[in-house]
Amino acid sequence: MNAVPGIYATPPRSSVSNLDMLPIPDRSLVDLEKYNLYVGDAVVKNRVTLQATRGCPYKCVYCHKIWPKKHFVRSAENIFEEVNLYYQMGVRRFGLLDDIFNLNVKNSRRFFELILRNGLDVQFFFPNGMRGDILTKDYIDLMFEAGTTEVALALETGSPRLQKLTGRDLDIEKLRVNLEYIIQRYPHVILGLFTMHGFPTETEEEAMMTLNFIKDLKWLHFPLVNILKIFPDTEMEKMAIENGITRESIIKSANLAYHELPDTLPFEKSFSFKYKTDFLHDYFLSKERLLHVLPYQMKVLTEDEFVQKYNSYLPLTVKTFDEFLQYVDLADCGLTADGFLSEEEVRVPDLNRKLKAAAPVRKPAEDSLKVLLLDLSQFFENRRETVYDIIEPPLGLICLLTYLYREYGDKVNGKIAKARIDFNSYAELKTLLEEFKPDLIGLRTLTFYKDFFHETAARIRDFGFDGPIIAGGPYATSGYKKIVQDSNIDVVVLGEGEITFAELVGSVMDHNGKLPGKDILKEINGIVFVPVDTNFEVEQQVSYFFEDDLENE
Repeated sequence: MNAVPGIYATPPRSSVSNLDMLPIPDRSLVDLEKYNLYVGDAVVKNRVTLQATRGCPYKCVYCHKIWPKKHFVRSAENIFEEVNLYYQMGVRRFGLLDDIFNLNVKNSRRFFELILRNGLDVQFFFPNGMRGDILTKDYIDLMFEAGTTEVALALETGSPRLQKLTGRDLDIEKLRVNLEYIIQRYPHVILGLFTMHGFPTETEEEAMMTLNFIKDLKWLHFPLVNILKIFPDTEMEKMAIENGITRESIIKSANLAYHELPDTLPFEKSFSFKYKTDFLHDYFLSKERLLHVLPYQMKVLTEDEFVQKYNSYLPLTVKTFDEFLQYVDLADCGLTADGFLSEEEVRVPDLNRKLKAAAPVRKPAEDSLKVLLLDLSQFFENRRETVYDIIEPPLGLICLLTYLYREYGDKVNGKIAKARIDFNSYAELKTLLEEFKPDLIGLRTLTFYKDFFHETAARIRDFGFDGPIIAGGPYATSGYKKIVQDSNIDVVVLGEGEITFAELVGSVMDHNGKLPGKDILKEINGIVFVPVDTNFEVEQQVSYFFEDDLENE
């Protein structure tokens, strides 16, 4: 980590290598039934989302290097314990957020075998992918026999040159063989494929390699064409600038949704527009393809899930399956909405009550520290800026609060709230603050929502909150240098959130609800902060970090 004037970064915290020692997240800490009204990363509602791994072994140039290069896995038995807990409550759908679930083949095979051995009739959704070129036919057979219903694999680019340049280095032909095997043998499985468009130095011919890869696989259910987003302080940004892409265009593209065309493209926007139009109309919405995949999708999805998913692709919003059929000129195809699953078939009755019954009984002490955790990775409803509004329960914050309760018991009184779901305006956030009266606030978000993050932090201070505000999550980890220049933020947590945040909370409790001084903070590994006696240096730092931005405005 580079030394920066005015900013103090403590030594990094060691990774939690034994994930089984962390408690199973207590989902009674949120209103899960409210979140289950929406599809999330998985294509379905009424699911419980799990995470089985941490870390990232890949060396892709387009990502921030914020995760340890080692990856750690929960044991098959530990994952099964969590699945079985919710299975006994009636949950049958489980989304796994991991994109490296199958890297530890021995452990992941054992998990699927445990499901089969214990006779669990479940559906697993892997919407963020598996490593597709290391799959084998016997592993594929096992995962689908155990209940895998959706899986997305990542291609990124069909160009061998770009595979090496970006550090992904997939075996493209092995991936193709595995995709074809799944399509032919398991046509009922909702199969996705991730691709990217617009790498620096990518030629039109190389872009067409990716599109033709998709087209050669006629029956993919939900392939994606993502416009490459170049994040600051990545190797991709360096590569882009070296190849003539300006810093100004990179900065301007940061707030664009994934379907919008940035100025960072290596070819004319007209080519990219035609590319996306070709993908949508000639492949995704082709009548032949739709007539093949729709009957399979209808056996897995409710009508509302189908509509939510397809609206992420369409240039307009449809409200019913019939409207969709009319849009694609298939009104007379013989398919009707009666073919979908009913909402009652997939809903888990009284889920919130069952979750609370299984959770520990908690009664905070009168002098407990009130901790409010806010997830800002969703805009308010009137500020939607993306086509596909997936909504996930705030699993990371659930993990944080579960761990705090295990460590401190009744000394902590916690609350979790997510933008749009639990507060849908700043007026509602102000009411939440007035009613809960927190002593400490934690904020997390993704880089795309960074402006919303800073605006919300400012509003919280304007509402009169003067306690510690601690930032964490992907944006905090990758953008800590800019976050700590925001005077509304006191501390940034860089990693191993449960352990680091719990230590910070413990220090605040030891100091009567106040943030301790720099001498104490310096002893907490894995954080970044600006000591209060370095205001002048911080002002200099603002100029240092933003001078390129300002020059280009």
